Amino acid sequence: MKKQKRQMLILLGILVLLGAGFFAVRQYNQNQSLQPQEETGITVVDIQADEIVSFSYDYEDVTYSFEKEEDTWYAAEDHSLNLVQSSVSYMLTDVAPLIADQVIENVTDMSQYGLAEPSRTISFETASESYIFYVGDYNDVSGVYYICKPSETTVYVVP
Repeated sequence: MKKQKRQMLILLGILVLLGAGFFAVRQYNQNQSLQPQEETGITVVDIQADEIVSFSYDYEDVTYSFEKEEDTWYAAEDHSLNLVQSSVSYMLTDVAPLIADQVIENVTDMSQYGLAEPSRTISFETASESYIFYVGDYNDVSGVYYICKPSETTVYVVP
């Protein structure tokens, strides 16, 4: 009887230790997920969204243009249109800063990335610089787009 009690206490002690270890590991993982992660990738354009004063993009043969006046975004062709400001600002977070997952240099055949005849063009300006990017194919497997600057042989892979 004494031997059974002793075994039960030892097993109970082991169970308590395993439970404590489980909760400690779970707490550690939660703390790690809350910490800001370093952004990895290659910076293509190092500007912030609030620096952009105008931008446009082509989609299905229609060009959409926007310009900012005194921190308010307007449709370039009709300032009377009522734009949702947060939606416009959200669109810009994808290009400012523009971070690529991968850079493919010295591309000789842009058609393999859908850039020989790009599906759309994105352009934006800051007070001092202008940027133009062609958007090519979307890779369904990795969830990325292929983009390039006009008359360059470098392809950027961006999410």
